[in-house]
Amino acid sequence: MPPRYSREITRPVVLGAQLKEQFRTSPCETSCPIGNSIQKMNSLIEKGQFTEALRYLRAKNPFPGITGRVCPHFCMDACNRKEMDGCLNIRALERAAETFAERGNVFFKRRPATGKKAAVIGGGPAGLTAAYFLALLGHEVTIYEAEPLLGGVPRYGVPNFRLPRDVVDREVGLVLEAGVRARVNTRVGVDITMEEISARYDAVIVATGVPAENSLPIPGAEKAVKAVEFLRAAALGQNTGKIGKNVVIMGGGGVAFDCAFTARRLGAENVHVICLEKAGEVRAPSEDLELAAKEGVHVHNSCTMSAIRTEGDKVTGVDYFEVKDCHFDEKGKLTLEAVPGGEHVLECDTVIFAVGMKTDLAFLGENAGGLELTPRNW
Repeated sequence: MPPRYSREITRPVVLGAQLKEQFRTSPCETSCPIGNSIQKMNSLIEKGQFTEALRYLRAKNPFPGITGRVCPHFCMDACNRKEMDGCLNIRALERAAETFAERGNVFFKRRPATGKKAAVIGGGPAGLTAAYFLALLGHEVTIYEAEPLLGGVPRYGVPNFRLPRDVVDREVGLVLEAGVRARVNTRVGVDITMEEISARYDAVIVATGVPAENSLPIPGAEKAVKAVEFLRAAALGQNTGKIGKNVVIMGGGGVAFDCAFTARRLGAENVHVICLEKAGEVRAPSEDLELAAKEGVHVHNSCTMSAIRTEGDKVTGVDYFEVKDCHFDEKGKLTLEAVPGGEHVLECDTVIFAVGMKTDLAFLGENAGGLELTPRNW
């Protein structure tokens, strides 16, 4: 049998026996974490069939409008054309399918009711995706979400200039239209116990992500603002005018740069990003670094903070130093080797920590409800 590619398939497939015939595929699809039928999407868009392209996308991913804007696009890095004239802008094509498709289409019907009930704890992308497919399979699904609105990081953590809220509203709404119920403003372990949920449902999916933010064990750390807390407040319009003119952010990932760009849009004149990563090894996407250069964000590579300076209740600056080498152990403990004489000071009004997230599984009860955890509490 000759190689079979997704452009040759005749109906959307999530997974199953049909895919066993597709033993070879294009590098873009191989690199996609959810195995989107990228070739099929491209071929349908080429013909102007945006609605059909969206149908194939939603067979594997209920959020093409979101991923088409904020996905790290591993598919584009693997594109064959990258070695010729430049990779296809697959993320833009995904946006096009979601934007120009006919509205109001119900692509997939629910299977007959199974009589089984499932609870999903967490209303972010993972929980919503699980709920969407469980509902399509005929199960009765209820999401428990601590926040007032569903959406998780796309709603509260990604700035509006990157991901318009109406896109999040639209795609979350489609999940609910599949028959999913949601109980928002409901914190498991506070408003309802894990024991109650376990007793009511045939299955429970924990999709709480990493809601707790890390800090740094340095003097003055209590005066820093946590990154996701800062982005959430910005999304809700709660921190306008409070940022100050000079902002320093600790962290080298996409969240750190989202904080930097948001701070600029809130009026900060000087924004500095301090990160442990060397130049060329920063975890943030390359387009973040390009935008940082355009917007005058100063990036200090191979550095970390040693203290936050304060006068009374106000932050006045940070001490930081250059790092020669660093590494983490399996429990996440950091070991640093400083560069002799590499100490520096930056004046600032606000310090933001974007130094990673961690799990919070207290709602599971003692011994995590009997679940086996990794050394990092996953």
